[in-house]
Amino acid sequence: MERGQPVRLSTHGRTGCPRSIGWLFVVSMFLVAVCAGALEPRWWKGNLHTHTFWSDGDDFPDMVVSWYKDQGYNFLAISDHNIMLEGQAWLPITNEFRAIAFDKYISRFGTDWVQQRTLENTQAVRLKTFTELQTLFAESNRFLMIPSEEITAKLAIHLNATNLREFIPPRPGSNALEIMQANVDAVIEQRDRTGASMFPHINHPNFELAITAEDLMRVKGDKFFEVYNGHAQVHSFGYKGHPGMDQVWDIVLAHRLTDLNLGIMYGLAVDDSHQYHQMNVTNSNPGRGWVMVRAPELTASALIKAMEQGDFYASSGVRLKDIQFTTNTLSVQIEPEEGVTYVTQFIGTRKNFDRSSSPGTSLLGLPVTRQYSGDIGEVFAVRRGTTSEYTMTGGELYVRAKVVSSKLKVNPHATGEKETAWTQPVAPTPGLPPQHQP
Repeated sequence: MERGQPVRLSTHGRTGCPRSIGWLFVVSMFLVAVCAGALEPRWWKGNLHTHTFWSDGDDFPDMVVSWYKDQGYNFLAISDHNIMLEGQAWLPITNEFRAIAFDKYISRFGTDWVQQRTLENTQAVRLKTFTELQTLFAESNRFLMIPSEEITAKLAIHLNATNLREFIPPRPGSNALEIMQANVDAVIEQRDRTGASMFPHINHPNFELAITAEDLMRVKGDKFFEVYNGHAQVHSFGYKGHPGMDQVWDIVLAHRLTDLNLGIMYGLAVDDSHQYHQMNVTNSNPGRGWVMVRAPELTASALIKAMEQGDFYASSGVRLKDIQFTTNTLSVQIEPEEGVTYVTQFIGTRKNFDRSSSPGTSLLGLPVTRQYSGDIGEVFAVRRGTTSEYTMTGGELYVRAKVVSSKLKVNPHATGEKETAWTQPVAPTPGLPPQHQP
């Protein structure tokens, strides 16, 4: 039953009233329970970083959307580079690869939907707009499309703007931090001016090894970055002296929560999908990383509100039944898969961590994150099984959980990759007294 629909109760007797007031009470309580249940938060699966023929993807946007919907995703943001899916855009079929994509497109949607014309003796196909895609695919509380853009600036600095109202051209800057900050500020300005729910997030810091932890930790107004990106060339797990995103995350958190006083930064998992026809480890395929957001309804405002509160997790395959943080205890319940085992690491940094660091060493001679003490990103506890918890003692700045399964990921972006989930960091309740540390 949809909320807001009139409720019609069968009536008996000439007055049109129920024969039994008790029966009416029972039915009323049932309807209240149903309506209340409809508002109960649940998990919604979505990808916030996706490409199509509107920029450098290799498939039509409607084909991409249909793939995600068919795979059981609940929401999708198409985030093509420096463009929103608006206006007239015609794709010339100029090579074998586009011809293959076109044949699949016609087979899936038919000639009545696919609009064609000839431009200078070359066949061209019109790319569907966001509004057209939304009309075709959106379903209440089943599938949602969110307007987005990958703001693609110089020095390989990219960030996504989720639920954008207007196109934002990339802002300039003389270094990575200046560029990130200028573009984050542009998203925040639009959010404040329009009143729409939206947020920026920093994309793939290790793409072209462009962003160090020191750059990322100093960005103001942004709560999100990609701890996992399924693109084959963004080095989420580290590369030639540059640390992986798990390590970067802890460095960023340790300094944002102390010296910089900028608050928690949350970690996303995304596809960054570009290639849809050949699935292999060297391509940037769909289905590699996603977020699971706990919200009462499938709307952009509800999803964004939940994410800004940290009520979501990132995943490359592991599914969680529940995450709770109460009375300074972080508990994680895994949705098990037969024959698969799980190890949960509770990771964090203590308030009195060693702040010393030394220059990092890049094997490529590029700017690189500094080397920090092992106090940052300490593994506080390791648990095995499908249910685990960690109770803070009072000395922690934050704690987050990382769940690694024994299952190798299908179509990974790195050889030997195992399915994983990342919960968001939580800070202790103010006033919790520090206790003796083992």
